[in-house]
Amino acid sequence: MDRGTPMTIRTSGIAALAVAAAIACQVAASASPQQAPQQAPPADPASCKGMLGQSARIPAVLGGVPRYGSTYVLVVPQRNAGRAPSPDAPGVKTLKIGVQAGTPAVDVARAIGVTNIKEYPLDVATAAQPLQDVKDGSLDAAILWAPLAGLAIIELGLDGQVSVFTVDKPRPGPSSLRGGAAGAAAGAAEPCAAAIADELEISGVLPAELLATVEIRDLLARRPGPFDPGVARQGGEVFNQVCAKCHGQDAVADPKGLAPVDLRMSVTRFSFAGFTYIVLNGRPEKSMPPLRGTVTDEQIEQVYQYLKARGRK
Repeated sequence: MDRGTPMTIRTSGIAALAVAAAIACQVAASASPQQAPQQAPPADPASCKGMLGQSARIPAVLGGVPRYGSTYVLVVPQRNAGRAPSPDAPGVKTLKIGVQAGTPAVDVARAIGVTNIKEYPLDVATAAQPLQDVKDGSLDAAILWAPLAGLAIIELGLDGQVSVFTVDKPRPGPSSLRGGAAGAAAGAAEPCAAAIADELEISGVLPAELLATVEIRDLLARRPGPFDPGVARQGGEVFNQVCAKCHGQDAVADPKGLAPVDLRMSVTRFSFAGFTYIVLNGRPEKSMPPLRGTVTDEQIEQVYQYLKARGRK
């Protein structure tokens, strides 16, 4: 599951029990165990065929790529692997690297010390041109928004011919390439979006969030909104899709599961900041992986409200 103070509800006696029971029943009813989690589309590279020529579809598809929305990558062809075996190798600074003007890729290139930068105009119709030039040999390497790089690698047949490295901190994707929220939601159901994410994972690309340190002090000012049953219901859906495989369907601990902890009880001890910190960073000592880049801030709050509603003392 990007980044308060403890949320305290002050009620007492029978009234408190009545409120808690009503909330728990309402939430539990909306997330029944019989409801199957939404299945991700199959990751089929063939579904991306011709996508670079479909300018109208590109923003929605790229905006729907799981986990890599804030990631920029350095793409290096095998002919330059000796000069750039890693993104922090001294040879990277000697490469002629293409970036798209007006995008965070320019800042990323400068942040890693690149001085020989070739800027390309940002145009959806020619978005893959930097990697085309890498393929043709007129450019040493390119720094691109990860979803675009993944699509271009598939479409240009560069799979296995390039090394791909996450570079710098999380940064937003170019607005003209990532589409709006509605488009991104539609794109998330595209097999091509799943194929792009799969290509990046196979290439060993880490979401930028996993390389960024999240400190608890950066989370202390965060506060959840007022309790909303609708938000909690959404949190139940997110929980069952993302968290249930370890923590049990509907937050009911499975004694034989990977994490047989009754979150309905333990969540009552967590402030929103503490809960967010654990979700983002994981708990390595308990084999819980970090969920940075996997869930959004909004989804973290939804799950927090869901667990609070399901909580019991």
